[in-house]
Amino acid sequence: MHAERLPADAAILRALALDIEERLVSRDQRGMGRVRSAWQTGYLHSAVQTLLQRRARVMIVSGFPVGETFETDGPAGALVLASALRALGSEVRLVGLADFVARLRQGMALLGLDERVAIAADFSAGASPDSEPLRAVQEFAPTLVVFVEVPGVTADGNYYNMRGDNISARTLPWEALLSCIDCPTLAFADGGNEVGMGRVKAALRPLDIEPAVSVTDHLVISDVSNWGVYGAVALASAHAGRDLFPGADLRSLLQALNRSGIVDGVTRQATPTEDGLDARQGQRLIAQLRQLAAAIMTPEPAADATPAAGREFLLESYS
Repeated sequence: MHAERLPADAAILRALALDIEERLVSRDQRGMGRVRSAWQTGYLHSAVQTLLQRRARVMIVSGFPVGETFETDGPAGALVLASALRALGSEVRLVGLADFVARLRQGMALLGLDERVAIAADFSAGASPDSEPLRAVQEFAPTLVVFVEVPGVTADGNYYNMRGDNISARTLPWEALLSCIDCPTLAFADGGNEVGMGRVKAALRPLDIEPAVSVTDHLVISDVSNWGVYGAVALASAHAGRDLFPGADLRSLLQALNRSGIVDGVTRQATPTEDGLDARQGQRLIAQLRQLAAAIMTPEPAADATPAAGREFLLESYS
């Protein structure tokens, strides 16, 4: 039987966040290590603070099109995040195109997520806030909206993939959500062409990418967008004093997505990989992150013990 844990002190949590940030961009395969160096540090800590404080009703948007389907980078992270938030008592909605949402079912079942948390969206640019899909968003009244690997509009009004192909016909103008909600927003991204990457516009100039211009309140960059989510879940675990990762392993989750037709975004093959990287790489990262979080948690003191001063525990939720 494992001893109960307490979250770590504030300074230790900030140091952990910086350690995780560095690990998440250490490969620098799409230039995110260079972007971080040119931008700032400390963004993971502030993002997770907001995630925990505003976790009451969280809407998670995902789904980056690849041909007639979608890539594994995005949905795996969205599902892991939804599972972690449900463990914290959050109401969660997974939002995407109807075809994308339908392909999440096996992954949702694997993680014990009710199918009813998924919402199929369909709206056009300039859609009225009174339109049915956007009205459904407003009725949920999210306290936080999260984007995980979501195409972002560029300066010319179009959406592009990493190859420079125009994919506007295969996605939605997700930026419309930014104008019809009244809550913080958070994006996980890895290349420059995703929602939220307008926050690092200047740092993206040296990269060979059509950069997105939309801006979210918080942005977490990483070598693979899913990995940014894993880093956030690890840091949230340290704040909460307990492991928030799902019981199912990453390979099983990716395989469940593959069975639904979701493919690797780089190879375009239905393999348990993320951006061309075998599941073993992601699983190794998750194991390291879980160990880092567990190492700074302290055993629960006896009931009559005096609490340690200065502990930072951000599980008071805004509702």
